[in-house]
Amino acid sequence: MFSFLRRTVNVVGESSLKALRMDGLQAWQKELPMFTMNTPQDLQKWVIGCDKDIGGFSEAQLEITPEGVGKFSGNLSLELPADTEIQQSGYAAIRSKVRPSSMFGTPCFDTTLFRYLALRVRGDRRKYFVNIQTDGIIQTDLYQHRLFLRNPGEWQTVMIPFRDFVLTNNGMIQEDQIEMMREKVKTVGISITDREDGPFEIELDWIKAMNTETTEGDMDRQPRETTEDEVDFTKSTH
Repeated sequence: MFSFLRRTVNVVGESSLKALRMDGLQAWQKELPMFTMNTPQDLQKWVIGCDKDIGGFSEAQLEITPEGVGKFSGNLSLELPADTEIQQSGYAAIRSKVRPSSMFGTPCFDTTLFRYLALRVRGDRRKYFVNIQTDGIIQTDLYQHRLFLRNPGEWQTVMIPFRDFVLTNNGMIQEDQIEMMREKVKTVGISITDREDGPFEIELDWIKAMNTETTEGDMDRQPRETTEDEVDFTKSTH
């Protein structure tokens, strides 16, 4: 009870600071850091699962590499367990933990000022998906998008427009595509369900909500041009 009240007090404090800073009138922002995966403490904010949890034979783990980044790896098995009603197997996933609730509800990321979900990753040639869960009514709803890796085996920053995510439920694309509540992003995750036996490995450095120099959420923007006075000042300081 004490921890619940303390979280509520923290939320009130953060809301008051936002009001004082007039956060509703914020200038353009390039990025909103969401998650890093560089320390064991970072990994404590994530949960991991695979079909082994329901009797399957896949294996999955999440660890920090000697280079100081997160590695989600394991082995998928399509083998079905005997004497069960399970008809399909072969999946693994990681997901950020839901943050503890307060009197004001579950803390979420407000990504409305940003156009893209960006991930710094290095992976193999397997097929991965990025999953977003919002604080909606149906908790099994997920917004999903394929994590396309242009250069497997090399570090790359993948930027996925929030508007390109597709609403799914239990892996099925929903006929009614309800727009994502981007002000209430509750969890982010990565999954692999490509129906292939064998090992998989993907490394993850960070996840952010981002803009480019020409975007401001769903709006386009003109990058601010440097004035002559600013150019003269820059020259005079070098």
